[in-house]
Amino acid sequence: MAAIKQTYGSPRWSMEIMDCSMPMTFDTYSHCAFGCLYCFAFFQKEHTLHGYQTDNVRSVNPANIERLFDGALRAQTTKHTKAMKQFGPYIRANHVMQWGAMADQFDPYEEKHGVTLKMLRYFDKIDYPLSFSTKGTAWTKDERYMEIFARHAHNWHVKISIITWDAAKAKIIEAGVPTPQERVEAIRRLSSIGIHVTLRLRPYMIGISDDWKELLDAAKDAGADSVTTEFLCLEGRADAALKNRYTAMSRVAGFDLWDFYTKNSPQHGYKRLRAGIKRPIMEAIRERAHELGMIFYASDAGGRHLCDHVNCCGVPPSWNSQNAHFGGAVLLAQKHGEVKWTDINGRIEHLFGGFEWGRATLYNTGSAKRRAEFAGMTMADFIRWTWNHPDSGASPYKMYGKILIPTGSDENGDLIYKYRGNSTAEV
Repeated sequence: MAAIKQTYGSPRWSMEIMDCSMPMTFDTYSHCAFGCLYCFAFFQKEHTLHGYQTDNVRSVNPANIERLFDGALRAQTTKHTKAMKQFGPYIRANHVMQWGAMADQFDPYEEKHGVTLKMLRYFDKIDYPLSFSTKGTAWTKDERYMEIFARHAHNWHVKISIITWDAAKAKIIEAGVPTPQERVEAIRRLSSIGIHVTLRLRPYMIGISDDWKELLDAAKDAGADSVTTEFLCLEGRADAALKNRYTAMSRVAGFDLWDFYTKNSPQHGYKRLRAGIKRPIMEAIRERAHELGMIFYASDAGGRHLCDHVNCCGVPPSWNSQNAHFGGAVLLAQKHGEVKWTDINGRIEHLFGGFEWGRATLYNTGSAKRRAEFAGMTMADFIRWTWNHPDSGASPYKMYGKILIPTGSDENGDLIYKYRGNSTAEV
């Protein structure tokens, strides 16, 4: 077997850095072997990796990852690499890292190459907190993986993605993925060794995920202690290859997804359904989760205020998530009536004030014009600018569907946001 090329770049900063409790994300492989039709990374990777649909997968270089973490944890003062300078404060703060953001680390590529296993042994050694997102199941039947996980009930969390309990529908939408029933058994195996497991009901697809009650009950029975959901979004720039995927999903859903999203999404670009469609469904899932004794989370911006806690991926509330972000601001405003920039800016400046926004690792900064407009700004500066420009699509005002309303400025000239709505979230 030919050795895999170990030239893939990871970790990276998530494009959801303004809203995310785990903005430092990690992937083992450049590609995912599962081939889910709804894959949000497909469009980006198809155009940036040129040949994403072919078997030219690459992996991270484990030696480089170990060098990054070892250097950051030793807080070296000389020979800082770009990655160490950017990610060092986050690593030293021991914040949870998201693993499996753009590709599944436990897919058939892992069965062939085993790079994730090698990295697990390293992160086990340094006892670093991790949150995994996967549809894979084979690894939960492999003692090499499970004996490592058994040592990390205190700081390794797993999200198992399932979008429907209907195996026939899942087989079409997620052709290369184990059945929903097999994934629930993976939840059972993980929970039996003490791992916190979250049912990742993402993306929620109307017409496909509507059997969520049966799925939620099965996941709870298997030991999942929480559920997180987010609705399918469609790419407004979709090319022919991506539109073919939408057509295939439409046949399963029973209606034209593109037409439905075009008519019911306020955005012209990345299409997210209007809150009036999504919110009643999220509220119903939340109600059932609470009846079952499960914690509810929504990473969907239209339901961020419905979260029981601030890390919308389901990481246990007592763990060391990075909670100084706009999503956290929503819950602070919900609790206190309003939120100020000074309520969150301390951690933002510490984590993101040491590098330029335009040089953020693997972060999509858009056009050259946009990079020129924000030239010289640190990432922390850019986040503050977004906070103070409510017309920006990523602002607290726009992102969450006007749940936060700017009502004036504080003594530093930063906007104060007032909460509009009701919930019982904890911060």
